[in-house]
Order: sequence, then C-alpha cells, then structure tokens
Amino acid sequence: AAVFAMYSAQWMAVIGFLPAIYAEAGVPAGWSAVLTALAAATNIGGNVLGGRLLQRGTAPGRLLGWGFAAMAVGGFAAFAQLGQGVFATGLPPVLRYVAVCVFSFGGGVVPATLFVLAVRVAPGPSTVATTVGLMQQASALGQFVAPPVVAWLAHRAGGWQWTWVVTLACALVGGWFARRLVPGHTASGAHA
Repeated sequence: AAVFAMYSAQWMAVIGFLPAIYAEAGVPAGWSAVLTALAAATNIGGNVLGGRLLQRGTAPGRLLGWGFAAMAVGGFAAFAQLGQGVFATGLPPVLRYVAVCVFSFGGGVVPATLFVLAVRVAPGPSTVATTVGLMQQASALGQFVAPPVVAWLAHRAGGWQWTWVVTLACALVGGWFARRLVPGHTASGAHA
C-alpha cells in the first residue's frame, strides 16, 4: 500500500499542477489542456507495457525499480534548475515536457505491477479484496497529501523549481518499500 501511495503522490502532484505551471509559463489554455492530457495519457501506455512485461515474465521487482527510476529522473529533469530568477537555467521547455512524459509513462508500470503483486502478497484468497482496498486507500492518501506539499514548496520557493525534491523523495521511499514488498528480488529483478 505504501508503494502505491508514493507512486500516486508524485504522479498527482506533477500531472495535477501542469495546467498551472503552463499558465505561469504563458502557454495558451488550449495548448495547456492538450499537453496535460497527453502527458497523463502516457501513463496508460506505461500501465499496458507493465502488464505485457509481467506476462512475459519480467520480475515485479525489476518493473518497480524501473518505474520509480523513471519517475525520479523525469521529475528531476522536468523541474530542476540552477540559479534563481532571471539567472535560472534548466532544460529547454520541450525537453522538460519530454521529461514529464517519461515520468508519467515510466511510472505507469508501477500500478500494473502492484495490482499483480496485491494478489500474490495477500495473506490468503479471502483477503485479496481487502489488500487491493488498502492499496487503493493508500493511493488516495498519496493523492491527497502530496499536491498541497508541492504547492506549499512552490509558494515558498517562488516557483516550481524544487518540485523535483518531492518527486525524488517519493521515488526513493517508494523504491525502498518496493524492495521490501518483493522479497528475494533486487531492483534489477535478479534473485537475491
């Protein structure tokens, strides 16, 4: 459940604030809507890819590692910058958008993997629904908590440039919990 909370927290915080970020950058509302929808839709592709890779025998630990790594790298590339104000430098806007899409697509393998694992890690057949329910509740908690944290951070920093700290923290904590969820597997998927 904690793994799903760490995934959903950062995903909602990034994708949910894209329209505001684009508005501040002067992107017209129509384009902002299209860009946000496309970035969110890439997550569907990640979900489908995760399911297909699981069907082909890819280790769940490996997929969770890949997903959280993509979210960490994508979140950092999308938001990190050097300097402040007019002296701030970061990736060009197109590459930042690509990074958001990598974040969303790569993160998409996480829920696909967790739903498969929920059936496997449930204490028994009669507790599968409860296990999935707890996972969903943790997802909702992550979606509820992270956006205000990111908004507070952006307000304090005067911009979105420190958002990557939250996404990186969520990715690291999610990866840490994932390693404990899939005993006997390393992040690379090899048996320990």
